[in-house]
Amino acid sequence: MPYEKTKTINCAIYTRKSTDEGLEMDFNTLDAQREACEAYIASQRGEGWRAIKQKYDDGGFSGGSMERPALKRLMQDIKAGQVDIVVVYKIDRLTRSLIDFAKLVDVFDAHNVTFVSVTQSFNTTTSMGRLTLNVLLSFAQFEREVTGERIRDKIAASKKRGMWMGGVPPLGYKIVDRHLEVQQGEVAQVRNIFKTYLELGAVKELKKMLDKNGIKSPDRISANGNPYGGKPFSRGALYAMLKTPAYIGKVKHKSKVYQGTHEPIIDEATWHEVQNRLDENTQIRTGRLESLYLLRGLLFDVDGTPYSPTHTKKGSLKYRYYISQNLLQFKEHPKGLIARLPAGEVEEVIIINLRKYLARVLAQQVDGASQYLSQNMDKLEGAALVRGLVTRINVGPEEMVLNLDGSRLSEIVRSSLDLTLSGQIQLDKHLTIPYVVKQGRNGSLIINPESKELELFDMPKDELKRLVQGVVWRDRHFNGETLTAIAEDENYSESYVRHSINKSFDTLTKYFQ
Repeated sequence: MPYEKTKTINCAIYTRKSTDEGLEMDFNTLDAQREACEAYIASQRGEGWRAIKQKYDDGGFSGGSMERPALKRLMQDIKAGQVDIVVVYKIDRLTRSLIDFAKLVDVFDAHNVTFVSVTQSFNTTTSMGRLTLNVLLSFAQFEREVTGERIRDKIAASKKRGMWMGGVPPLGYKIVDRHLEVQQGEVAQVRNIFKTYLELGAVKELKKMLDKNGIKSPDRISANGNPYGGKPFSRGALYAMLKTPAYIGKVKHKSKVYQGTHEPIIDEATWHEVQNRLDENTQIRTGRLESLYLLRGLLFDVDGTPYSPTHTKKGSLKYRYYISQNLLQFKEHPKGLIARLPAGEVEEVIIINLRKYLARVLAQQVDGASQYLSQNMDKLEGAALVRGLVTRINVGPEEMVLNLDGSRLSEIVRSSLDLTLSGQIQLDKHLTIPYVVKQGRNGSLIINPESKELELFDMPKDELKRLVQGVVWRDRHFNGETLTAIAEDENYSESYVRHSINKSFDTLTKYFQ
């Protein structure tokens, strides 16, 4: 009978330890895992098994994550066809996550790689072997989650007792036996930062002052022996510093604050004054943002995709837009629907139409209010109308549909028009605003309401300016001045003057037909 040479089966040994404790020893836990795996491979030498020289050791990496350098190298070598069997001491050395294990098995199957645990007997090529693996991994994942809960509970309990549970200590403190101790040499700097913030009133100005005076974070050495600090304070670091309750002797855990075991550096009156100033500045910034983008969170297209505020700059000019999330996420946008709405124009159209609609509704439902309303509707602030009455705006190809809620109408009318409504005013659930879109002279999109009741002063400002120019130049031309003379006098080209005059006829015909 002819002799058949046994096929060589390349075995990769993978080892892991969750912490780096003890890895500096001559013979550590990774070595012990590898030795056990090598012994198992040696016992299968008759089947052609041999351990490859490449080592895949992850020391100090959790089994709950796939972000491990040795595991990544192992997967690359599997895909390159260099591995036939993966050998581990226990299955939880490879992963403690059932989802991650399923991903690994998919890669193993795709490249005809099998998996062996030297202390747990199963075969991933059979359904029973896979079931066994899944059961083992479920328990490993359960153990990891229970351990995590115990650690979180211990941290919470320790913080309730005022203990410092890790992290970089705040400026002015050092960590001694899980307690914060005051660094006397940094106390004056901390107090000066709080005092300067109250004087300047803004973190941005505080940072400028600190940078100007060359004040930097102190040089420190981490627990691992790595140096850090010695750099200018970032605005984020200053915000975090001003907000931390550690400076008044307290410890924060999630949303709760507990009395700490360390000494305070800042008195509570100063700290609370700083918190109030920070809150005021936050409200001011939020208000500016809302007033800058009045329709934030209200605009949606026909498919329910939201429009988000954005802007572009050209020189010193800033152009605001509402842009579809389809564009931001590189998805298809509904045909016939503009994906980028010019913010100023669409806000103006909505406010104008809201005022007209309310004037009509109030005149019909409030006795004797028609004349008063026609003279005072401009007093209805646009932002109050939109934020108080509009719950959603659906943008279609030819119209915008506003969803209305009239529950705050009486309050808005009373504060803006000094008019008290005796009863509940009924608003339609929806207000439809037809519109057309055209390209402006400067390249921007202009939105005009498609209405039979066009009003001259509802025109965009650049069009209104050009109309006035055209009418004035037309009268001068009819009174005998040449187009050349008008152009030289106004510092425009003759073709621009001629076009403006001709355009004025078309515009006036449209508005006064």
